Amino acid sequence: MTNVIAVVGASGSGKSSVVSQLTAGHVGGISVVHADSYYRDLSHLTFEERDRVNYDHPDAIEFERLCDDLRSLKAGERIEAPVYDFSVHNRVVETQGIDATDIVIVEGILVLADPTTAELIDKIVFIETSLATCLKRRIERDRAERGRSERSVRDFWETRAAPMFSQYVAPWRARADLVLSRERDLSVAHDQLRRWLLADTSQ
Repeated sequence: MTNVIAVVGASGSGKSSVVSQLTAGHVGGISVVHADSYYRDLSHLTFEERDRVNYDHPDAIEFERLCDDLRSLKAGERIEAPVYDFSVHNRVVETQGIDATDIVIVEGILVLADPTTAELIDKIVFIETSLATCLKRRIERDRAERGRSERSVRDFWETRAAPMFSQYVAPWRARADLVLSRERDLSVAHDQLRRWLLADTSQ
């Protein structure tokens, strides 16, 4: 039986780091679906037009395809997930094969913002990190990996990321099966999640 675990939190909260450390060196048993890979194909728009899209709003995600893929994984079927290039705000031609495993982790900000997708989730893990820390991490990451200025990142945060987090993500903390703090060392959150997963799936 496949258990689908949603790992959610604010942008820059440390979701990807926790999940990456959990799966590093793990042989079988866990597959990861990145919800950000399901940003809609916007090839019909110019780069400037794509740059103005609010990617922290649920409308930016192709939940129809994400739901179909999660249903397939639950049925034991391998999927071909889209791959997204953040530097150009668009998908690439290639896809990523993801196997159906005992545990499927769906990681992303907006995983639970769509009711149909939320119904496919078996357990919820909420990564709790102060918004000040999240903004600092976003500035460092986006400057280094996406070539964006600090001013543009701050503008994005204040007008899109923070308000959308408050509306679509923060309310799920109260309904989470596990809340992890990423203010502490990454290995602490990783160990907590690993122990919780092992205990939960062994029942």
